[in-house]
Amino acid sequence: LPMSGVGEILKVLGDFGPFQKWLVLFTLFPCLSVAFHQFCQLFMVPHVPHHCDTGWIRAVGPNLTEEEQLNLTLPRDADGVYEQCSMYSPVDWDLDSIMAYGLNATEECSSGWVYPLEQPPSLLTEFDLVCDRKHLNDISQSIYMMGLFLGAMIFGPLSDRIGRRPVLLISVFLQCLFGVGIAFVPHFYVYMAFRCVVGASVSGITMTILALATEWVGASYRPTAVLISHCCFAIGQMILAGLSYGIRNWRLLEIAGSAPLFAFFFYIWVLPESARWLVTKGRIEE
Repeated sequence: LPMSGVGEILKVLGDFGPFQKWLVLFTLFPCLSVAFHQFCQLFMVPHVPHHCDTGWIRAVGPNLTEEEQLNLTLPRDADGVYEQCSMYSPVDWDLDSIMAYGLNATEECSSGWVYPLEQPPSLLTEFDLVCDRKHLNDISQSIYMMGLFLGAMIFGPLSDRIGRRPVLLISVFLQCLFGVGIAFVPHFYVYMAFRCVVGASVSGITMTILALATEWVGASYRPTAVLISHCCFAIGQMILAGLSYGIRNWRLLEIAGSAPLFAFFFYIWVLPESARWLVTKGRIEE
């Protein structure tokens, strides 16, 4: 059966009948999670006021107020605001000497940073993505994009080799497993590794759902199928905005955006393989 014959059969059966509509709908649900993972980190690294941890002075001045502690241990910038990335170097003096002579030598934060107590947990506060560690946020985004590239290089040829359906199921499984796993990572480097795998799964899902949706509909309705997928991606972005507004804890937000994908494992029973791919492999009866 030539490929043109598949197109003729679809014309007779209907270019965009009830079966194709349901198929397009099923294949587009994962687009919601694709949008989530594409932009979720923007909401997990908010700007948070911070300053160096200068708790060392508590050893000589346990009764100091917070303002007194900061005034003695933190330099100020030209606007009179406490520096966020530098502190006065600790000294082995008593409190009276420190208050009388003051401190002059400065250094970068050596004992971590302090954030507002009311600040919900975020990537920035949990992994100290500030000052000399600020670049790690950009690196993690680059690693995610590297995952997208690797996913395209791996899942594209793989979907031509073993089929659209199994690659989509594999990608959904990886995104579920590593997406939820991100919420439990203990270190930022583990977070970046998991994000790389999630990025690869995003490429796998994006390519295979578009292939499945367009290869089952008639040529005249392929733009419609692609347009619907883009609309679903936009809806996913709106859902992300709502979730991030209501869930301020970044770990809970990651679970809320990733765990629902587990519901899509019913695809194993309802999702068909691409008819055009089956024809190219000579599996006409299927």
